[in-house]
Amino acid sequence: MVLEVKNLSKQIRGKQILSNVSFSLEKGEVLALIGPNGAGKTTTIKCIINALKKDEGEVILFGKPFANEVKTRIAVVPEDRKVFRNFTAADYRSLWQGLYPAWNDAFFKDFVVRYNFNLNQKVESYSIGQRTLFLLGLALSSGAELLLLDEPTQHLDPTIRNEVIHLINQYARLGNSLLVSSHEIFELEEYATTFAIIKNGKVLYTDSIDDAKQKHRIIRRGESFKEGEVIGMIHDEILLKTSDDIGMYPKLNHIVVGYLQGKSADLNLAEDLKEN
Repeated sequence: MVLEVKNLSKQIRGKQILSNVSFSLEKGEVLALIGPNGAGKTTTIKCIINALKKDEGEVILFGKPFANEVKTRIAVVPEDRKVFRNFTAADYRSLWQGLYPAWNDAFFKDFVVRYNFNLNQKVESYSIGQRTLFLLGLALSSGAELLLLDEPTQHLDPTIRNEVIHLINQYARLGNSLLVSSHEIFELEEYATTFAIIKNGKVLYTDSIDDAKQKHRIIRRGESFKEGEVIGMIHDEILLKTSDDIGMYPKLNHIVVGYLQGKSADLNLAEDLKEN
């Protein structure tokens, strides 16, 4: 197991940000931490790397609690895209090359050429999109066994987004693991293997994408069923957790939206549709 988060809780200035958050990440997996803005995704990542002290729970990295020696095995792209003042791209290359034993300089050189970065330019002068892409390039060049990417495709144009998704898939195929936080539901199915849905600081559901699709069905409002749990509403359809072979298999976005929407008052009545 590369990462285990167990019952993680965090309060900031009297507000409960995380409450008993739990999920795990295996070697070679890409886990999508999915939720709306303010759900607790960034706070979770900060607690994993010990940038924020957790109040309760456990974070196990590579089989052990967080310790300084694991830092060279982890690379992070933070949501705020903060960078050092007066550091050029070449300065960052030298810094990361010294920090990460498995640094892939050939990949970094190709990345810089492909996206036309000037190594003599200060990174703080980059646009937010350029900064996002450059930090991704550093992380993907690091050779780290675990990447923590906070909204990695935000601020990127559609073409570059697709290329970044391809690079994430390639990195995972090398046996590395990635935790990607995002609210971009539709693109996650292109690279994630597992996911955890988080809302208001709580994990509502976590599973592999393939298993989740097998465990859920989409049925129309008014359609009866024998066994199952009504999860939520997607337009005029209902997300049902069931072993019955009814309705349609859902896509990842159906599952995510269903859990985030939850049951409205009229959906509680859907339980009456069960066949006796």
